[in-house]
Amino acid sequence: MSDSEFKWIFPPADFSIKDNEVHLWQARLDQPCAHIEELAQLLCPAEKLRAGKFVFDKHRQRFIAGRGFLRNILGGYLNQPAASLEFSYGPQGKPELVSHGIHDKLYFNVSHSHETALYAISRNRQVGVDVEHLRTKQDVESIAQRYFYPGECEVIRSLSAQKKKEAFFKAWTVKEAYAKATGEGLSVLEQVETSLSPEGPAALLNVHGNPEVLVRWSSRQIHLSPAYMAALVVEGQDWDLRCVMHKYRSHSCHDSTD
Repeated sequence: MSDSEFKWIFPPADFSIKDNEVHLWQARLDQPCAHIEELAQLLCPAEKLRAGKFVFDKHRQRFIAGRGFLRNILGGYLNQPAASLEFSYGPQGKPELVSHGIHDKLYFNVSHSHETALYAISRNRQVGVDVEHLRTKQDVESIAQRYFYPGECEVIRSLSAQKKKEAFFKAWTVKEAYAKATGEGLSVLEQVETSLSPEGPAALLNVHGNPEVLVRWSSRQIHLSPAYMAALVVEGQDWDLRCVMHKYRSHSCHDSTD
């Protein structure tokens, strides 16, 4: 998929998703105070407790927006009130929906960086997503030495300072999206190798030295803006990507579909 093919549409009236589709939602977490107050009403007690622990208002408000948007999006697919959804968490913290009364399982994954959040939604297949802001103060070479394969490190060393950062996050987002899709956690990052090159996207190459992983998993670099890098890893090969730009609507009027 080329850059020109990433067309972000506004949410359709019908939230249905096919077995061969992955829906990727993009949302802005910096919202007016009135929106934050409404979204906070959707959170469960544990989420509200966590929100209250943030020192800075900006971080607290972004957390509330991120969780509220997740509930709104999932509630739309399930045709259930956003506030009624329950989540469970795997050993490495991967979230899942508690039984939601439909035969097919809805999978999701979330990533956020600064004011941007991404939500990957799929049916009957695992999915992982990662988005990273291209931070200006980041020693990417030392981090790469810890987590990257020699070939990846060589590519990064050969580039200018700005290109180093872009290349690093190309590979990093694929690695982290894979770790989130499988639920293995960050300990698997150093075992994930990507086809990193100075030009073009990075892609999943092998894990634990086993290229057969490509039979089960596929990856795609996601282009948001020059300030961000993102990647999506999905179980299987036969899937189509649909990109949706989240649009805030009051949950008081559309509780099950916002």
